[in-house]
Amino acid sequence: MTPLALAAAGLFVVALCDDGVHVFDRTNSREVQHIDYSHDDAYVRLTQRLPAAGDAGGSCICLATSSQVLRLEPIAIEQQVRELLKRKQFDQALDLIHNTQQAAQASDLGDATAIAADAADAAGGRAQWHHIALAQAGLLLLLECEFERGLQLLQDLPPFVWQPCQLFSMFPDIMAGWLPRVPVRSYWGLHGQQLPPLAELVIDTLELRAATATTPRQQRWRQGQQSKLQLQQEHEQSVTYITASKQQMANYNSTASSPDSRQQQHGKSSSSRGSATSFRALPSSYDADPSVVEALVQQGKTAVAAYLSAVRVQPSMSMLDGIDTLLLSLLCDVGDAAAVELLVEGPNAAAAAAAAATLRAAGRWHALALLLMNNRQPQRALDTWKVGQPMVVACTIRFLRLALGVMS
Repeated sequence: MTPLALAAAGLFVVALCDDGVHVFDRTNSREVQHIDYSHDDAYVRLTQRLPAAGDAGGSCICLATSSQVLRLEPIAIEQQVRELLKRKQFDQALDLIHNTQQAAQASDLGDATAIAADAADAAGGRAQWHHIALAQAGLLLLLECEFERGLQLLQDLPPFVWQPCQLFSMFPDIMAGWLPRVPVRSYWGLHGQQLPPLAELVIDTLELRAATATTPRQQRWRQGQQSKLQLQQEHEQSVTYITASKQQMANYNSTASSPDSRQQQHGKSSSSRGSATSFRALPSSYDADPSVVEALVQQGKTAVAAYLSAVRVQPSMSMLDGIDTLLLSLLCDVGDAAAVELLVEGPNAAAAAAAAATLRAAGRWHALALLLMNNRQPQRALDTWKVGQPMVVACTIRFLRLALGVMS
């Protein structure tokens, strides 16, 4: 299909064809948006071309007939990402964040002013928009029980944007003494003020999945309703077009004006806006399967323990004593004896009383003895070994006596 007009602005190329406006990403030649647009212009029909111009700064593209001007303006990337995250389209949102970040870094190469500005932001603890977006995406993934993926995003963030202690709210029984001092950062507020307790988070996620699950018949009905709504919206669109992207990005707002309508704008009819419909209500007695809940809780604890083990050695960690205390408790819960002993035997900031109580409750006597030795309490460590492993201690003492007797 031969386009009637071509224009470029910023990262996008726009082609006007008989079936509407096509927006392409010039970095990969992929179509990212289609905007319905029709015209009845004798000049365009005769010449098979339509005047078009793009702003060199990438702020807009204009397409013109003898009676109308269609103005296309890019939607802010931050707004696009926010909308994608609201719709839980995490892959598209993360692709957009990373592509935009890479494009910005490429454009900054050799630009001493831009490099200096980025360095000043980092030194001053000022978060850039993509930091906020990644933090928000990570928290939303945690709420979807995608623990490893969400924590990986959070692990890559600088400490002035995200602190591991912000996970303490997921374990209020363990971290009650630290919670009042945890910083509250709302980011875009899509996850609420703070994360809920882990078990509650898992149950809420399972209930939501059950509530939004649909049978094949309901899915076909939903698709039919969406098609009807789309046709209604297309019919109601007048001189102004405000459209959403078909694929990963809502790239442009489009506005058309004519000599008779330049003083008035028309948008989507409010009747075309509807709230999401629930297709299957949960029974009032809905209960999550305890085995499924327990499996997800253990998965979450394992993921958080691995994350804390990786970040606890990084500089600028707030509340390291709380981090190590929580890590020790999680390692005991998931049964990783080797990691427990490695933690208590090496440098750690865990609260001594809380750590000892955790190890006693878990029956980790050897680890408790190692903790006491590490805290320069050898007699208490020996007493602990006697309590926890009496046969091993007795054999060790007998062997030492025999060895000393032979040596003498």
